[in-house]
Amino acid sequence: PQNTTKFSTGLDDVILEGAAVGPLVGTIFGCIISILVVCLSPWGYALTGLGAAQEQAIGIAWSEGMQWKQMIKLYKGSESTIEIDRLKGEAKILEAKVHKLDSMMSATWWECFDLWKAGRVRAHIIALQSKLDCMHDWLKGSIQAMQDEDFNDLHDKLMGKVGDKLDKLADVTGKLMFRAVKMGINGFALSKYSGADAALAQIEQRELTADMKAVAAAQKELAESFAAAREEVFGANTLTSDSLGEHFFVFALATYGQIATEYAEYILSDKRAEPQGILKSCYNGVKDTFAFNSLNFIMRTSIGFFGAWVIGYFGMPGGIMAAYSSTAAGTTAYLMAAEGKGGSAIMKNVARFQGTGGGTIIGQLLFTTMMTCAWWGSIIGFVVVVIYEFFAFYLYFSSQSFGYVGLLLAAYGAEHMIMGCSSQDTPGGVYNTIVDQTMAILCVTAGDLIIGNRSSGHLAAEALFTMTNILEGAMRDLFGIGSHDVNTPRNKRHCALIDRIADHGAAVVHSAHKIDIQSKHMQAESIGSEAPLEPRFYRMPFKQGLWDSLLKCGGHIGVNLCCIEYAITDAEARHARDKSGKHVAVDAMISTPTLGKIADDTMARWEKVFSLAETLMLHETNDKLTNLSMSCKQLLGCPMEKLDPSLPAIVEEISQALSSSISTDSILADGVSLASVLVMMMSGIIDKINIMEEVCFKDPDINLEDLSCE
Repeated sequence: PQNTTKFSTGLDDVILEGAAVGPLVGTIFGCIISILVVCLSPWGYALTGLGAAQEQAIGIAWSEGMQWKQMIKLYKGSESTIEIDRLKGEAKILEAKVHKLDSMMSATWWECFDLWKAGRVRAHIIALQSKLDCMHDWLKGSIQAMQDEDFNDLHDKLMGKVGDKLDKLADVTGKLMFRAVKMGINGFALSKYSGADAALAQIEQRELTADMKAVAAAQKELAESFAAAREEVFGANTLTSDSLGEHFFVFALATYGQIATEYAEYILSDKRAEPQGILKSCYNGVKDTFAFNSLNFIMRTSIGFFGAWVIGYFGMPGGIMAAYSSTAAGTTAYLMAAEGKGGSAIMKNVARFQGTGGGTIIGQLLFTTMMTCAWWGSIIGFVVVVIYEFFAFYLYFSSQSFGYVGLLLAAYGAEHMIMGCSSQDTPGGVYNTIVDQTMAILCVTAGDLIIGNRSSGHLAAEALFTMTNILEGAMRDLFGIGSHDVNTPRNKRHCALIDRIADHGAAVVHSAHKIDIQSKHMQAESIGSEAPLEPRFYRMPFKQGLWDSLLKCGGHIGVNLCCIEYAITDAEARHARDKSGKHVAVDAMISTPTLGKIADDTMARWEKVFSLAETLMLHETNDKLTNLSMSCKQLLGCPMEKLDPSLPAIVEEISQALSSSISTDSILADGVSLASVLVMMMSGIIDKINIMEEVCFKDPDINLEDLSCE
């Protein structure tokens, strides 16, 4: 009634200024212009996600090589310096670049549809991503080994004998990795070239092959030199307590060379993963579109949308909101909070109010004070709009907290400035815009309060402890411990990873756990950032300190565990490639008495510590915890020591269990070096479990005085 809104009656009567068609046409124009702005770059190439990923990939390849050179330079020194701590900070920056590459690649399929040269580039970068994750885990492990190194006289003597071989391997590996990545981001595929391009491609192929041979030669020289120096410096060609760090560092560097060689072989193989076709992508998109959300989400969004629709249909008394208004209901579609995102949703709703209200008022003020119908009014108006939009978008792109406010300031400010010179915004119109936004926010918030979004804290804890369950299963498989209620004799233990490599191949097994662990850790980290923001009307504040420590220690345990799996998988793959019929001697290592007992004690304590941590994270009331006395007393009554006191016995038993044959082709095939990886990473895992236990006992929910009185 008395509504002048225009609607199109059908395809034969489309009204561009209609209520539905008008916004749709405006959206189409906006999308087209935004694409054109990205494509027409003054630097001569399109500003696409794939283009940015190409630059990021080659930058990471160069940085990785430089990082190893700096590490070797410091590791050959005679003492630990603060420069090692600086390297740790640089490694974190490099890790952030790797994660940024992942985000850049997330939507690149839509830029190329996996077709032609762009599709090959995308496939090569995807293959590189898995290599980078493995490389960075070894990098972090090596920095930790450098921090733990005592830099004694034996270390100096050993480095004096093999230091030049370390430098050579790092240098040729860095060159190989850089060249391979450069060819990858250029979409190298020898079969796709012809004429002059084929001749150039053959030259690149020969150069890359020469680099691969140089890395293989450097690997062999390092293996021979290290085996001879080890026997001369430490008096034996076996593992010693003083040489653990050196063995691990050299093994990690050799792995860097192996990873670079594998990626170069992939580039030359002219093979890539099967591209995802347009039809299959469309099918998956339609299937995802019709996939139902959780019942909790459906009920919350229904309350928010239909509540705003009812209010808009009947209006509000006093002229605050006219009847038959759909603005508030339409706005709720932008405000729906995803599951576990209730905390940021409230902040986003407040930001929306700030952006819409501020943009509307500022836009009206600038229009009425700066713009006129004179000839120079258009010039002034253009300058004002450009300056205003510049600062609004600067806020959008630069501020993590107020970025959404900046986007809305830009949108609503432009809406009230880009009008005819004689147009006038009425105070009532500005007021109604703010009222509509406020009503939408209130309706969505009401849905969240009535139904209740799932707790971000609970979802984060669920993701973290799912990750620790994966880690526990992987640990049991590695050390042949068996399940919780099955005790495997320590002298007959078998690493289940060897069987999986034989059944599925090293390439499949190599990063299988890494993918699951990393995805759950990133999920826990993402949702955990929401937990402090969510409303807690009847619950205690989120335990941020405990959460940060658990998340950090869990991530470190994951890296250590993955390094062990990488080492075993790479060593077993090399034995398979040589067709020697031999297998990695990991069964002999894990069957030694002392290491077997350490593994048993670690897993027993693992269960208690992680169970305690989960209970504390999920306890969010003032009620006293009454079911922790037994587990707490068990942990306090039998504290777990570091691995150091048992290290001499472990080293002696492993040395006796290993054969005396020495590999001179690569450090990766050296059982002694593999044993050092196993022992050092196990030591790191024990340290992190002890830190988690210490943090748990600092939680206010645990009263040590009450435990001592019971």
